[in-house]
Amino acid sequence: MSYRRSYTGYVHYSGSVSYPASESGGSVSYSGSEPVYITIDVDTDDFDASVGHCNGAIHGLQAAVVATEAAQVAAKVEASRKVSDSVIKGFFNYVGADLAQKIKELSSITESKFIEMMDQKSSCLSKTEQMQTDYLRITKRYSKLFDDLDREMVSRVELLDRPAFQFEDASNRVANRKADSELLGLATISANENIQLETVLSCSYIKKTAGEVLEKTNDYLKGVTRLASSIRDMLSDGAESAEIHLPVMFVENVQDAGVDSSRVYGLDNVPSADSLKANLMTGFRSDSLGWSSMGAEEREYIDSYINSYIQEDVADERLQKTILELVNGADVQTIK
Repeated sequence: MSYRRSYTGYVHYSGSVSYPASESGGSVSYSGSEPVYITIDVDTDDFDASVGHCNGAIHGLQAAVVATEAAQVAAKVEASRKVSDSVIKGFFNYVGADLAQKIKELSSITESKFIEMMDQKSSCLSKTEQMQTDYLRITKRYSKLFDDLDREMVSRVELLDRPAFQFEDASNRVANRKADSELLGLATISANENIQLETVLSCSYIKKTAGEVLEKTNDYLKGVTRLASSIRDMLSDGAESAEIHLPVMFVENVQDAGVDSSRVYGLDNVPSADSLKANLMTGFRSDSLGWSSMGAEEREYIDSYINSYIQEDVADERLQKTILELVNGADVQTIK
């Protein structure tokens, strides 16, 4: 828009004037100032018109820039969406194609493995059938062999212990008799006979075991005798007459009336053993002999031997207890 500006100021001046020589000639200096008033009118209509035109052009340019930016952003978003859709679609297509290829390869491998497994299954089934057939054949053959061996063993055991089996059959027949039969009056007698028979059998087994213990004791004494004889022969320079002492054991069962159960152990390797045995039997039975209880040292030695034998060779606990009771309850007499 047009406007006016007013300015006020002063113009200063100074100088000198010279005049020709005369009676009063010379020069004169002067100075002063004059006020100045200036008014300026400025016409800005054309400039304002050009500024308004420029402002309109700028607004139009701004609107065009904003529209262009919005179009560019929309174009970028659309292009990004298209690119992402293309990338995703291409990725899934690639993955799908790769998976399809892998599936085809694995399907072919699976089919080949399945065919191989079916062949192996058929082979295993055929081998299983063959093994079952072989097992049944071998089982049948060896079962027949074992049955024959069992029957042969039963026959031989029955032949070896026929009296015992006959006795068992008779005992079973007696034990299985009915109480309401005609033999009712014999039931009490049969039970008493069975009890007596079992008692006799138990005593016989205990006597047999005690006899085995005495036999082993006799073997030990014979070994001691042979060892002492060998040592004496090695230390002796020649034949000489001397008094010989032999360790012997005299065993007599005084409970069996009328039965000679006396025995002498320790004379198996001695010359003229029969005559010496008869003399010893007569001497042991003589009333003039002085019998006395066995010493503690000898009794302890014999007890240790019997205990070791029982622990090693006797498996029945009841039989072990019975043997120990017989040994501990017996008063062993010796002649010194």
